[in-house]
Amino acid sequence: MNGLQIILTQFDMNTITKQNYLEARSTLYGAVSALFSDPESQKFAMLFTPKIQSCVLDACFQLEEENREDSTLSKSFQKLIAKLDISQIENIRSEFVDVFGHTLSKKIAPYALEHLKNSDVFFLTQKLADLNGFYQAFGMEVESIERADHISTQTEFISFLLLKELIAQKDELVEEKEVCEKAFYDFGHDHFSDWAKMFAENLAEKIDGEFFKLAGIFLQGFLKSEVIYSPPFNKSENALLD
Repeated sequence: MNGLQIILTQFDMNTITKQNYLEARSTLYGAVSALFSDPESQKFAMLFTPKIQSCVLDACFQLEEENREDSTLSKSFQKLIAKLDISQIENIRSEFVDVFGHTLSKKIAPYALEHLKNSDVFFLTQKLADLNGFYQAFGMEVESIERADHISTQTEFISFLLLKELIAQKDELVEEKEVCEKAFYDFGHDHFSDWAKMFAENLAEKIDGEFFKLAGIFLQGFLKSEVIYSPPFNKSENALLD
């Protein structure tokens, strides 16, 4: 299953009924995957669809309700929706190149491996192999246009994992649900949580653009709501850039 099929499958599951908590989180990871994909791609183009925008906004409301705490997640996505107009696509494309194409700053690189202090080639090769091992174990094909450690690829996989967990839960497949839960925690612990939080924070605070600054703020707020990444699942940030 490739990335576009996974994201479309997720959004097709949404109905006018209130989303399940797992489904809402899967929807939001799918939205993040689309937000940081190439603006020229079909995945990004889905974000201009009113139905999908509504699904993502409903998921934001669901998380705010479940977490029962003051949250600006829905407000930050509504600000993004204001920019997600097809008439703005050229501005978004230009900003994408400015932010991710010309920069040499590792702090806003959309790749997990760029945020590691250890630059040993063997170590980095092993990290990529581990990532691909996760994807292959769950039948996800990484599109050749995106690296395995790209923020879009990683959040696409997490969205898919949560979707599989939701299906296992509905079908009362206890063992399969536990496999998905463990994979989620292991993936977050080893490959995603720490660097993604730093990436979101740096986007929100260190770039001059409009759209991807808002995308960073949205991602930052979403990851704060993901309390499941709190210790003991979080690794020390010692392995990451200051």
